[in-house]
Amino acid sequence: MINFVVVEDNNFHRKRICKSIFTKMMDNKIDFKIHEFNDYNKSLLNYINNDEKDTIYFLDLELPNGDGIDIAKKIRNHTNNWISPIIIITAHSSLYYEVYKQRLQVLDFISKLDNIEDNIWENIEICLKMLNKEKVYRYTYKGVEYTININQIKYIQRDGRQTRIVTSNKDYYQNISICDIKKELPKYFVISSKGIILNMKNVDRIDWNDLKVYFKDESSDYLVSKTHKKELYNYE
Repeated sequence: MINFVVVEDNNFHRKRICKSIFTKMMDNKIDFKIHEFNDYNKSLLNYINNDEKDTIYFLDLELPNGDGIDIAKKIRNHTNNWISPIIIITAHSSLYYEVYKQRLQVLDFISKLDNIEDNIWENIEICLKMLNKEKVYRYTYKGVEYTININQIKYIQRDGRQTRIVTSNKDYYQNISICDIKKELPKYFVISSKGIILNMKNVDRIDWNDLKVYFKDESSDYLVSKTHKKELYNYE
C-alpha cells in the first residue's frame, strides 16, 4: 500500500493533483490511498505523528495556517522521517532556491504554471523506486517461484507451448497465454504483433520500414506488425 498525502487549500488544484495521482497509480496497478488536506491542521499533524509508512507527500508552499516548508520540517525534524519523498507544488517558482536551502531533502519543486500532470507522473516513478515499491510480476513454473521487476521486462513472446518473458539480462518461461499474462500487466504493455507484447517504457524507437524495435538498452529485434501500428503510436 502506497499512501499519498496532498496538502493544498485550493480545491481546484487539489482535485487536479489527486486526479493525476489516481490516473498514474491505476496504470501501475499498485494498491494506494490518497489523503487530502486543505491546510496545515490537526488532522494533518495526526497523520504525520502516526508516522504512516510508504507515504509520498505533495505539499502546497502557501497555506492559510502555515506553508509547505513548515510541514516538511515537521516530517523531517520532529518525527525523524527522512524516507518519505516530499514534492512541493506552488505557483511561486521564484522560491525554488529558498526551499532547497532548508536541507529537507525535497525531491522536486513543481510549478502550477507548468504541465503538472507529467511532472507528477515522473515524480511518482522516482518515488516508487525510492520506496522499493515498483510493481513486480510473480509466478511459479516447474515448482520454482519467480519474481520479475515489471520495469525490467522488454517484451513477452509466445514460444511454442510456452510464453517467453524477455528482460535485459535473462529470459523467463511460463505456461500462460498471451491474453492472460497481459491482464496482469500495466497498460503500457501493448500487443505489437501476433503473440508479442511490448513494454513501451523500454522502447527507444520503432522503425516502421523494417518493422524493427530498438530498446533503451541498445538491443533490437523484429517485434511489430503494421496491423498494430495505431495502438503502438499512442505510446511512442
